[in-house]
Amino acid sequence: MKTSMQCLVGRYLDQRRKLGYGLRAAGKELEQFGRFADQTAPGRPITTALALQWATLPKSSERTYHAMRLIAVRSFARFCFGIDPRTEVPPFGLLGPNFTRRAPHLYSRDHVRLIMGRARRLSAARSPLRPHMYETLVGLLFCTGMRLGEALRLQLDDLDPTAGTLRVPACKFSPERTLPLHPSAVRALEGYRRVRLRLHPLGELFFVDLRGRPLSTSYLQDTFRKITRGIAGNGARPRPRWPDFRHSFASRLVAKWGRQAEPVAHHLLFLSRYLGHKSFRETWWYISPCPDALQAASSRFHAYQLNSPDL
Repeated sequence: MKTSMQCLVGRYLDQRRKLGYGLRAAGKELEQFGRFADQTAPGRPITTALALQWATLPKSSERTYHAMRLIAVRSFARFCFGIDPRTEVPPFGLLGPNFTRRAPHLYSRDHVRLIMGRARRLSAARSPLRPHMYETLVGLLFCTGMRLGEALRLQLDDLDPTAGTLRVPACKFSPERTLPLHPSAVRALEGYRRVRLRLHPLGELFFVDLRGRPLSTSYLQDTFRKITRGIAGNGARPRPRWPDFRHSFASRLVAKWGRQAEPVAHHLLFLSRYLGHKSFRETWWYISPCPDALQAASSRFHAYQLNSPDL
């Protein structure tokens, strides 16, 4: 009796998850593929044509989504090839990359002042901590370039006001690191911590909701839409996002360094470590949307070329 494709998908996911892979999104897609294959070509092995037929559904979806579906099937097909050598493994990149980086919104200082001012005026009827928390969170992300998830995992004792530093715990993408802070940032964080302990004396997290519990994504998004209302995105999206503070931090520094006469290579290395990146390849995406830095570099090279006739 031939094994159904749905059964093979189950065996594949079980094996991969035992190795530590979550495969939440890919797993759901492959379960759909298994049902599709059993209905469309029951008892037959995976072919490139079958994989493409399924991956490009629905036709209205973005091409990156189709590419992601094909990549999921390709990994599964490699597993199936060991069971049935008639299996065709779709060529890599057949539908292009499975994601496209979209230009971020870059916050100006005026934007951040406006957002922090709106946060300061948020209603405190349900939670007196709410205005303080959002104003501090926005300021922290803008002046440190931390990931939002890192900020939400901060604990009260991660701030060392005496040393003027903030400890960022290790996460999936970054090792633990200690960030030096400007004295104004230390004062703001220490002031918020005092308010936090007075209003919610229990718990260890730095940022909490109105009941003193960890913040949820939906709770953050609803309020973020309020305090950024009317600010048009200057990137590829119509509205700014939380992660854009990180892009703005890096781009702001690179633009400043790009206007200086001395080389900035060592600055970029420090920036990569400050942001918690394991390699500079991850940092490049944060500095590539910065036209000021690129223009400054181009101008310096042009001047150098004019003064070097042998080039």
